[in-house]
Amino acid sequence: MEGCRTAGDVHDLVRGLTLLGTGGGGRPEQGLEVLLPHVEAGRSVQWVAPETIDDDAWVCSTFGMGSIAPTAALDAAERRALGYPDQWQVARPMQQAIEELQSFTGRRVAAVLPFELGAGNATTPIDAALRLGLTVVDGDCAGRAIPELSQTTAVMHGIPFAPGAIVDSWGNVLLVKATASDQLTERIGKLVSIATKIPDMKAQCGHAGFLMQGRDLKRVAVAGGLSRAQRAGRAIRSAAEGGGDPVGAAAAALGGWVLFRGRVVRKDWESRDGYMFGTTIVEGSGEDAGHRLRIWFKNENHVTWRDERPWVLSPDLIMVMHAVDGTTYTNTLLPEGAPVGVVGAAADPQLRSDRALALLGPRHYGYELDYTPIERLVGR
Repeated sequence: MEGCRTAGDVHDLVRGLTLLGTGGGGRPEQGLEVLLPHVEAGRSVQWVAPETIDDDAWVCSTFGMGSIAPTAALDAAERRALGYPDQWQVARPMQQAIEELQSFTGRRVAAVLPFELGAGNATTPIDAALRLGLTVVDGDCAGRAIPELSQTTAVMHGIPFAPGAIVDSWGNVLLVKATASDQLTERIGKLVSIATKIPDMKAQCGHAGFLMQGRDLKRVAVAGGLSRAQRAGRAIRSAAEGGGDPVGAAAAALGGWVLFRGRVVRKDWESRDGYMFGTTIVEGSGEDAGHRLRIWFKNENHVTWRDERPWVLSPDLIMVMHAVDGTTYTNTLLPEGAPVGVVGAAADPQLRSDRALALLGPRHYGYELDYTPIERLVGR
């Protein structure tokens, strides 16, 4: 059983989860806010491998939904005019969503599988599971962060979100009996999240669903993601503290590659339809001097061009971090002017099937490009 026993362990985990969030996956400060109290109170934060879960046990997946775009919060008067309460009514929407799901379905959940990797969307399920006395599974449904619910391994294995529950910070509670398609499930969830986040982007729209049994979990889970994130975060910290290369350390910890080094010279973005869309431009330095990397994102990073030639593409992981101090960034927090390293890693094999590529590849995002595995692009 692995996990976090100290504040340093939590910081390492959140740092690694932010990296594996590929630009999305929730706020790093949220991850620290929900996990540090556990270790500060002397409780360890632990997780287990998917194969240890009993075949007949019920498992659910939990996650938050909504655009990661930075927006100004409304003041109390503006909130009241739109019908919102003055303050949040639910401190832990994810926890209540699991409880609502159990009540709605009559199924007693034994374990929680994080929906995706990311500083917020992996840690809030862990917090909810710990508070409910449930087991945390070392894995997720993507091996990274993804913008759409319909892109998960659960959907690829025929497990729907519904029946499910949605609970937000304002006290809205919705029970989802059934939906017409996985794509509509995503659309419905995003529309609810827009209502949640209009007054405050930090308000959580917590979902619980994808009920499955342990035998299904073993097929669905991309195993080992939490442990992988913690190892990566530890490697980055060690390199930065020792005056080494945190970018190279991150690539080595993930079995990946340093794709590019340079400085962020521009980041253009917009919030639309419940997502943050945008492009980051990095001007090269060192061995990459005289070259330019362009990264397109929909919450997460999905398409890159090196000197305007298509390069690394989703579902492979494209991650941006500070080149000197090892800070790992979401696209919300990535600042113009920062010296950065761009790290790439191969997607899990489940995300490279023909069905997965139809959902996660560049054509899904409107780019007429052929997916080429990262290892073929970088020569290994």
